[in-house]
Amino acid sequence: MSEEQDTPRNDAAVGIAQIHQPRQSPETTEDFILCALERGTLDEVVKILRDWRSRKEVRKSLNKLHNRDPVDRFMHARRHAVEIYAKKHELTPARLMVSIVGKHGRKDPIGAERHKLHKAREYLKTDEIALAGAKSLASHWENGRGDKSDHGLYLKDITQGFTFP
Repeated sequence: MSEEQDTPRNDAAVGIAQIHQPRQSPETTEDFILCALERGTLDEVVKILRDWRSRKEVRKSLNKLHNRDPVDRFMHARRHAVEIYAKKHELTPARLMVSIVGKHGRKDPIGAERHKLHKAREYLKTDEIALAGAKSLASHWENGRGDKSDHGLYLKDITQGFTFP
């Protein structure tokens, strides 16, 4: 018998070796962090940062960040889709947003949502692709509504997959 037939082939070991080979070498800081997060957890990455820099420096850097998460083009498109949907049904967009996300103990929830919708509208004036996405999302919501009469509950059920911060 030849030697190839005597040695059992370990496919699992071959698969693991292929996983751990870098797909391409990281070039930016973000690439290095993404590689670290793919292989470990956020806790491990923070421990490494704390080991390299002091706890005080890590905390100081975190405190420089804004308290709110950044709003991306997809969030603006979803908000604008709610506005398109509301106008189509002759509803107030800000009131519809409050019925979707809730009041959260805010003094003026309608005013806050109105401000967010205004920012989304302003952003989508410069981003045609996001505007097209917002229009198609509103159309999709309209087509899937059926005979449901409470627009706030309907959109709340649909939008549970993503949140409006």
